[in-house]
Amino acid sequence: MPTITEEQRERSREYKERHPASICACGHTGDGAGSMHSDSGLLAPGHGACMAPGCACLRFRWERFRIPYMKAAGVK
Repeated sequence: MPTITEEQRERSREYKERHPASICACGHTGDGAGSMHSDSGLLAPGHGACMAPGCACLRFRWERFRIPYMKAAGVK
């Protein structure tokens, strides 16, 4: 398994402060600025209920990172 460098970690942190980084199984964004999930989750900010109109997702369910986030972090 590749090890993340401090530079990648810093780029990741900076990106997540400005953009949502993760995708929920419901298809909407999770943690980070612009997240569609509420910050009332038990685990972390963005892991509560989905706030997208019409979405019934009650809790963030991990799916994947967004491609722009992976590129910004230098892992894709």
